Amino acid sequence: MPSSAAEQAFRQALEAQQAGRYEEAVQLLSHAASQDHVQALSLLGGQLLTGRGVKPDFASGLALIRRAAELDGAYARAVVAASLCYGVDGPADWKAGLDQLQRSAELGYGPAGAQLRILAELTGPQPPAASWAGLRRAIDLDAWRRPPPVETLSADPEIRIVPGLAPKPACDWLISSVRDRLQRALVHTPDDHRLKANDVRTNSFAVFRLTDANVIVMMLQERLGAAAGVGVRHMEGPQVLHYAAGQQYQAHFDFMEPFMPGNAALIQQYGQRTATLLIYLNQGFQGGETEFHTLGIRYKGAAGDALMFRNVDRAGAPDRRMGHAGLPPSTGEKWLFSQWVRDRLQH
Repeated sequence: MPSSAAEQAFRQALEAQQAGRYEEAVQLLSHAASQDHVQALSLLGGQLLTGRGVKPDFASGLALIRRAAELDGAYARAVVAASLCYGVDGPADWKAGLDQLQRSAELGYGPAGAQLRILAELTGPQPPAASWAGLRRAIDLDAWRRPPPVETLSADPEIRIVPGLAPKPACDWLISSVRDRLQRALVHTPDDHRLKANDVRTNSFAVFRLTDANVIVMMLQERLGAAAGVGVRHMEGPQVLHYAAGQQYQAHFDFMEPFMPGNAALIQQYGQRTATLLIYLNQGFQGGETEFHTLGIRYKGAAGDALMFRNVDRAGAPDRRMGHAGLPPSTGEKWLFSQWVRDRLQH
């Protein structure tokens, strides 16, 4: 059990963070974490993983999170679950990951329990009073990895849809998990390739990181990958996009322009964006279609439907037929899960 001095250091670290004294906060968190203070281990580990208020150090951050999980930190168990399901430092291990998610729920971490129920309900409604162990046993990984049939909107260039790919509870979960942390979506400037706000794109978005401990996201990546025939390790970090009435993303390409400053180095390091995978998370809004203007195609899915399209041609070169726009909803709000795919493994 951590000492009272470790608890005091942790509380002082929180005060220092709130006051913007981040260096002092890190020192205090490190002191408390060295005495196995679970909350300090979890907080400092998460900050090192994301680079929030500290220089990022993924390996050290994950080690701290794993130590907190060994001490039965509920949140830390959920992060370890996500790391195992993704396979951050080895092959993905969904069995071990779901076991960790079950333990996190048993320790009282609400989001872990909610995710277990959503994962279990794919194969049928579960009793409201079902135990965490019962929900864990009810999860059918093979069923999740068998997406519904794919339909073709365009064979060349390739645009396909998957009606009903994501169950409604999973869609609702994604919306609720990001609603309070949306930020203005940015675009790369053509001159220096920096991300900046621009009227070409007025919607908002939220990204998912390992510290979000969202196993639902990773399972949807697996399901999308099975439908699209791509590996999860070729996927960038996913996002949820939000469009309020009148907000839009004007015509653009999702591939990276090789001639733009800095892009050649980025393509060399991370690969070209070869495909875009979208899941429509809600319905009940007017307008808001995805429009491929050159092809004369507009598509608007119901909640849970997926839209998948290639950004490059068969030779791997940017396909300029694939310009598209996120049209503005005239009423209501539109939510999308957005996943880019690269032509090389992502780390």
